[in-house]
Amino acid sequence: MNNIRFLLSPFSFLLFSFLLSCNNTTPTGVIQNSTAKSDETNPFILGNQKIVELENEDIELFLKRYPWEVKQTDTGLRYEITKKGIGKNIGVGEAVTLEYQTCLLSGEKIYDSKDVGIKQFVVERSEEIAGLHEAVKLLNKGAEARLIIPSHLAYGATGDGNKIKQYQTIIMKIVVSD
Repeated sequence: MNNIRFLLSPFSFLLFSFLLSCNNTTPTGVIQNSTAKSDETNPFILGNQKIVELENEDIELFLKRYPWEVKQTDTGLRYEITKKGIGKNIGVGEAVTLEYQTCLLSGEKIYDSKDVGIKQFVVERSEEIAGLHEAVKLLNKGAEARLIIPSHLAYGATGDGNKIKQYQTIIMKIVVSD
């Protein structure tokens, strides 16, 4: 008799409803929104694409004034190795020490290791900008390079909170210590 009373109680009804709802076959974590805009019409994506376009135009104008012999990676990093180093290229997880100078496309010097100290970091295991991580993996100990780092690989939409404003391309001259 007690078993029948349990089966008819409001608690048992809620428990039974809960167990049935757990058998839902819809995948979790999938957002199904038929009103979402495609990449071609999403204003945020279009805005970012326009920023990249304008930055690329500025970089191309810079390179017309200063005919560096740069190579470009798939991400948009441009680099010129001005002095080859020795040994194998620097790899992920390796500690790196750099002397550097950071400027804007205008030529305005922003930071210099002579003034603020050398950079020491572990490749892809630290909070340095993405463009710098990518660049040092193209180099070896003792190498020197000039880098043109677009904002999406540098300090992006926020800047560095100090001297580099939002959406600014930076130029870096780096020397990898032996």
